Amino acid sequence: MSGEDLYYLMHKDDIVTIVEIDQISGSITKVASKVKKELLPLGANLSQDDLRSWWKRRAVPIQQGTIEMILKNQGISNAQSFLTRSYGLSLMDHYWIKPLDSPFCWKQVNLFTNDFRDDIGELQFIQDDTIADRIDLLGKTIFYPSASTQGELQKKWIIQDGKRCLIKGNYGDTFQQSINEVLATLLHQKQNKVPFVRYQLCDITVNHGYALGCICENFASFAVEFIPAYDVSCSEKKDNTLSEYEHFIRVCMKNGLSEESVRTFLEYQILSDFVLTNTDRHFNNFGILRDPVSLRFIGMAPIFDSGNSMFWNCTSLPQQDPLLNISVNSFRKKETDLLKYVREYSLINIDKLPFEDEVRALLEKGNLSQKQIDGIINGYLRKTELLSKLQHGDKIWDYKYDG
Repeated sequence: MSGEDLYYLMHKDDIVTIVEIDQISGSITKVASKVKKELLPLGANLSQDDLRSWWKRRAVPIQQGTIEMILKNQGISNAQSFLTRSYGLSLMDHYWIKPLDSPFCWKQVNLFTNDFRDDIGELQFIQDDTIADRIDLLGKTIFYPSASTQGELQKKWIIQDGKRCLIKGNYGDTFQQSINEVLATLLHQKQNKVPFVRYQLCDITVNHGYALGCICENFASFAVEFIPAYDVSCSEKKDNTLSEYEHFIRVCMKNGLSEESVRTFLEYQILSDFVLTNTDRHFNNFGILRDPVSLRFIGMAPIFDSGNSMFWNCTSLPQQDPLLNISVNSFRKKETDLLKYVREYSLINIDKLPFEDEVRALLEKGNLSQKQIDGIINGYLRKTELLSKLQHGDKIWDYKYDG
């Protein structure tokens, strides 16, 4: 058809269906009637519109770093078009698209075992003509992992000692997002309760200047897929009597996970996010691991993406009542409402939380003023005190202040 191309939607080497994709926008315009429903991506399995929406959100957010400018300079204005040119490949799962006449197989194209070069990701950190000149998005097929990398911070993938690793930058002139990831790693390491992604600080160059970023190893692989919580929840119609929280747990149980394991993980995540004041645990910032062969859930994905923590965007630290009225992007809109889901507040061992001097030592690397550091630490210590009160039976959401 004019202006449209046909592709197989693939899961590994299995054909899921045939999709029609607009050459300019990169969007799915039509889905074949013949579909292997059991192989459809979760979150895209209830209707053709769901599949179109899944494809759209699979594409790199146009707000990420400088991706919009980079694509525009390459003659591409739409992130879905970039995704199409990279065959829809991701370092999170095993879905991809294949032209009907393509000889490629999963072993040849997957990003988990084949070499790649993330020039697009590199350009988000530094505008370098030598990099830009070797990119040809309109020419031969090059598989860029950045075409499907989620989030708004600048990011790039590298292969280091054979491992797929993600490097992340920061908002603004401080390095606090990266510092926060390392602090969260320290907290989870000390608690030793649930799986978590280990972040380390690393030197990065941003516009020819020095900065600190963070790096972590990919937790998805050739043998394990990551499915975001959003797709998990969207894979089943929600009973109107259930909260989003209970609905997510129910879908996990239906796919092979035990109720206790999911609840314990979520409760620990809520509590650790509370201590760190992580305000951005949205439904793409946690999820499950899935066996790509049996399609059964393996377990909750390790905790990751805690950069928007520790009052990172506060010009001044909230005082008294506002500290118990912090807005979050999660199952609920307020931290204190999330805490009401928790059955066991002792899941976090207060004696094993990072000490004040450990937190200070990390923050002092973050290009922050002494006033900012003191305020952040004060907030962290106050949140620790509030957790202690929870563990002693206090309903902190009922606290009232006069000032």
